[in-house]
Amino acid sequence: MRPLIRRTATAAAATALLLGGVAAVAAPASAVGSSACTRNDANHSVWGPNLEWPTIRSGPGSSYSKKGYLDSAGEFYITCSAKSKAGNRWYYGEVLSGSTSGMKGWIWSGNF
Repeated sequence: MRPLIRRTATAAAATALLLGGVAAVAAPASAVGSSACTRNDANHSVWGPNLEWPTIRSGPGSSYSKKGYLDSAGEFYITCSAKSKAGNRWYYGEVLSGSTSGMKGWIWSGNF
């Protein structure tokens, strides 16, 4: 009976390890929330430029994935900011109006 239990336990452990490894490989680059902020920007709103739709990204930099867009003249509530590896300031906050209302993410400060 002991070898059967040992084989079952070994198979279960190997399966868990394999599935965990596959999940780690398949997972995309993780999003960066407000934990990446380096400056508190006094919690204020800004509005996007007319006839432009700034990209909302998952982290502070253009290398992060696109989550959506801020509608033209849409309101974005800034909570904090950080600089990208390239030295550009990115704002983290939440969209308060438009089609992506409620979405949180990062927008390059040059868009405002």
